[in-house]
Amino acid sequence: MINQGHRLIKALMELSIEDCMNIDVKWNELEFNKKSKNIVARQLQILLWRFRAVIMRVRVRFSDVNGPKGGLDKQCMVSAKLRPTGKITINGAGIDYLEVFQSSFERLILSVQRELAKQRQKPIRINRRRKSNE
Repeated sequence: MINQGHRLIKALMELSIEDCMNIDVKWNELEFNKKSKNIVARQLQILLWRFRAVIMRVRVRFSDVNGPKGGLDKQCMVSAKLRPTGKITINGAGIDYLEVFQSSFERLILSVQRELAKQRQKPIRINRRRKSNE
């Protein structure tokens, strides 16, 4: 049983989420170290895996509003296109790129969960037309 669990975890780690949904991350030539890039990519893969049937595309954009001056100028925009229809866009700002990404990403996951709950609550309507008697 333990070997099967390890094999399952290993298989999940090797699976690429890009096979299920399109992920687009733009850094805009900002100063990111390799560790931060790996953290962002890994969080996208792991945390969005369970929503692979619902999310078609995820876009993450990082920007620095006023350059090296400092302050709350690091921005992160995360947008997701949902199946069958719908789009969620989350904007965040802060001091550190990684912190802004994590807070924006948490808000995106909550929004996707809320949209899924709404879709489950909607009744399935079947278009039933009465046949006219001729």
